[in-house]
Amino acid sequence: MKFGIMNLFPVADGASDHQVLRETLDEIQLADELGFDSIWLAEHHFSKYGILGSPLNFGMAVAERTTRITIGTAVLVLPLHHPLRLAEDIAALDVLSGGRATIGVGRGYQPAEFAGFGVPLAESKVRYQETLDILRLALSQENFSYHGQIFQYDNVTTYPRPFTPGGPPILQGTVSPDSFRERGARGESIITSPNFTPLGIMQKNFSLYRQSMRDNGFDITTYDLPFMQQVWCGDGDEGLRTAAQAALNYYKSVGKVIPGSEEAMEQERAYYAAVAKNIELLTLEQTLTHGGNFGSAQRVIETIEMLREQLGINHYIGWLRIPSLDRRAALKSMEEFATKVIPHFRAQDSAAGPAGDGTGDRVTVPPAEAVVG
Repeated sequence: MKFGIMNLFPVADGASDHQVLRETLDEIQLADELGFDSIWLAEHHFSKYGILGSPLNFGMAVAERTTRITIGTAVLVLPLHHPLRLAEDIAALDVLSGGRATIGVGRGYQPAEFAGFGVPLAESKVRYQETLDILRLALSQENFSYHGQIFQYDNVTTYPRPFTPGGPPILQGTVSPDSFRERGARGESIITSPNFTPLGIMQKNFSLYRQSMRDNGFDITTYDLPFMQQVWCGDGDEGLRTAAQAALNYYKSVGKVIPGSEEAMEQERAYYAAVAKNIELLTLEQTLTHGGNFGSAQRVIETIEMLREQLGINHYIGWLRIPSLDRRAALKSMEEFATKVIPHFRAQDSAAGPAGDGTGDRVTVPPAEAVVG
């Protein structure tokens, strides 16, 4: 089992942009020293929901401040990028980190971000797929051509060449059952952050992924299978409820940036309407019990063990720096996690096989899935 931390880069009341960036860099250095395996950087634009526009540039600073931790993106919003420049920046991060880069990618969902860059939201699917195809070519081949609907290239080579042969791993943000099935059939790596999705649904999604892998000759035991979740590790009811309230505040902020019915693509309007409704009705008690992994070190361990058993995950990524949670409380939680939770799993045999296809469902609140990042 590997362990990572997620970084959204929100600006809380009273904080400055400079403070958020510098403090997050310090926290990542601490995570490296504490023994976490990975850090993950989110991309967002034009709001204090998340102020990091370039995870790859920030990742280069991380590479110079750390020695061993993997530097991941969760996620790069591919439709907002020029694919060749993106390939150059990914390769540069891979070189400067000595091969510690892992690239999570997604299609994006915030209308304001697409509008700000003049990219039609309706083009997001085709831009996503073409950019992904070009990245794979640019990072693995020294000369390639590509002819798509949006992008056309002949005899192109990007520099620098990546440190990792073939380029760093690329993981795709995955939410829907069809995406789990399709990516499993192609042997593609995934990353997911299923806030409030009932465990039974997640079991079915991961089962679809594993079965599609097996049916098409891929060995899932050789894959990294990450899972993101908000986490607070500590003792005391007051700290517990404070962390849950911070998580609830975050979920409410998501409701302000997801597409409205007039902005979402027609085929996705019902989904985003359901997400918005469920966020509006969300309570503190529901957040406390089903909105993350909150509690003592033993409680956190039990939840991770359950997720490993039921879903087969082998890379647990904690949102330990929950937006709006006091920084001192978050750092204390991070240290508690590192000194009590990680050693528990380090002492175990980490070569656990894929989980079964059980249908036991310990989660009862059914709001729709949230989007990664």
